[in-house]
Order: sequence, then C-alpha cells, then structure tokens
Amino acid sequence: MLSKLNLKVPLIIASGPGGFGEYAKIDGFPWKYVGAYTLKTVTYNKKSGNVPPRMYARDGYMINRIGLENPGIDQFLDALENGEYEFLFKKTNVILSLGGDNYQEYIEVTKKVKPYLHKFIAVEYNFSCPNVSKGGLSMVTDLIEWQSLLVEIRKELPDTFLIAKLGIEGGFIENLVEKAAQSGWNGVTVINTIRGLMFNDDGEILLGGLSGPNLLPIAERAVYEVRKKLSDIYIISSGGVYKEEDAKQLLKVGADAVSIGSAIFQDEQIISRIGKYILENLKK
Repeated sequence: MLSKLNLKVPLIIASGPGGFGEYAKIDGFPWKYVGAYTLKTVTYNKKSGNVPPRMYARDGYMINRIGLENPGIDQFLDALENGEYEFLFKKTNVILSLGGDNYQEYIEVTKKVKPYLHKFIAVEYNFSCPNVSKGGLSMVTDLIEWQSLLVEIRKELPDTFLIAKLGIEGGFIENLVEKAAQSGWNGVTVINTIRGLMFNDDGEILLGGLSGPNLLPIAERAVYEVRKKLSDIYIISSGGVYKEEDAKQLLKVGADAVSIGSAIFQDEQIISRIGKYILENLKK
C-alpha cells in the first residue's frame, strides 16, 4: 500500500477555496508550484449551502459559513464524464473530496465514484466540516461507528490512497488519526476550520468555521501530536498558511505536505512564493 503521494512540490490547494478548479482558470495561475489540487467536497445529495452572508473577515481570522455547497455526486459525475474538469487534470494532480449526511451516504457516494478513481491521485473524506447540521464533524461523535465506516470504505476502495480530513473537535486529533491508520487509511489532512462565532455589523450572531492566520499555532500543534504518535501516516497540514515561514514551521513539526486555503482569496501568487521557498529548502 502506498505511504506517500508523489508530488513534484509538497504544496496542495485545499478543498473549498479552490472550488472545482474555477479559481485556477485565472491567467498566470502558478501551476508549476502546485503539487495537487483538492476539489470542493461532493456529497451524496446536492447542497445549496447556507443563505448569505456566508463569509466575514477580520484582522487575523475569517469566519465562513458556506455549508458544503455542491451539485451532488450524480451531477458531479455527469460533469466529469463530459470533460468539464479536463483542464484541471491536464495541469496538475487532483484529489477528490467526498462527504455525506450519514454513514450510508458515505458508503453510497464511495460506490458511485469507483469507476472514475483512475483520474485522481487520492480521495479525501471530509469528517470535519463545522458548517453542516449532518455529516462532516458530526461523523466522529460516535467513534465506534466512525471507525466501522473507515473500515467499510477501505474495503470498497482497497487500492485507493485514502485521506481523512479531520479537525481538532471530537477528541484528541492524534487518537482520531490513529483510528484511521488502524483502519488502513494512508493519510490525513489536519486541520479543518474550527467552530467559531462572531457578530455582524447589525449585532446578529453568526456561526461558522474559523480560518486565517490565527489558526496556524493550532494546526502546528495538531501536526506535531499526530507525527509524535504515528511515524508513518502521510500528513497534509492545513490551517493558517499565509507566508513562507508558516509552511516551513508545519514541515518542521512533521507535515509531509502543506495545504493552502483562504490565503489564495487575498493573492493567488502566494502559491508561487511558498512553493518556491519549499523547493529551495528541500534541496538544502
């Protein structure tokens, strides 16, 4: 079983901010520094997401409440068959992200994608989205059932590089990752956004996922604890990466690859700067 992803640069576009590749159609997008591109999470049924406003930015952090908006697995696969994502496959490696509202939907969405997995270098399963009432983060509340799901997915996809996307809520993350490893999964993405709250300009409470630079120390600690407990699991670090030093620190504490998310909203060329920095330091 593969233990590593063969990436030209250990830099990955995170699921969510990059959408289904639309963002990367910008002229001059720095493909030479993209090791892989993770699509938005696709669920069994279509999700329209939360009603606007869905994103608020403040100094040091951002609250988003998108709600896993996506076309659902059937429409996604139709688009895949019609070649709508071929431009992306021609540019870089692509990671598929999957989710569902419950145990059975995770299984059914897995079965539906099996004929198409040759197009992807890995499949990431979202077990950590805080912006949905079902699925996502709620999947790890029953650890016995969750590990049973991990085992069943591995049986369905015995040869696929499987990645569990996990957050810091629901238990010590290193223990969650250990259960994934015990179930035969290859890697993890740590961390996702964490549950946050803020007030809008009218004083109304908004619930969403916290991201941004303030997330970095939390992500670093999560990677550190996972690597300390599990030497062989493949770790994609995600959370708070906004400059070259952030990537350096995450790699130093044990990450195999660094994932960039909300930073590309500010400047997609951050990928060039961080990618170049990583490559130069890997040679040393």
